[in-house]
Amino acid sequence: MKTLAVKSEQFLTDAKGKRTGVVLDLQTYEHLRAAEEELADIQAYDVLHDRAHSEVAAGQCATLTSYRASRSRKAK
Repeated sequence: MKTLAVKSEQFLTDAKGKRTGVVLDLQTYEHLRAAEEELADIQAYDVLHDRAHSEVAAGQCATLTSYRASRSRKAK
């Protein structure tokens, strides 16, 4: 993953000077969104990884050949 260098930070503040938001350039925003999607994919993989391995070890899976055979029997 590429690192991102923010050129300048622009904050939105309320009447008391408290930061309430930030203004991002479009490139930075798009980079952050892509990183967010990538992180979600990694987290989903991590959640399912152990479960998938335990199902394979327990024999609770089908080979591609057996899956195709069952699909062709159902189609007839």
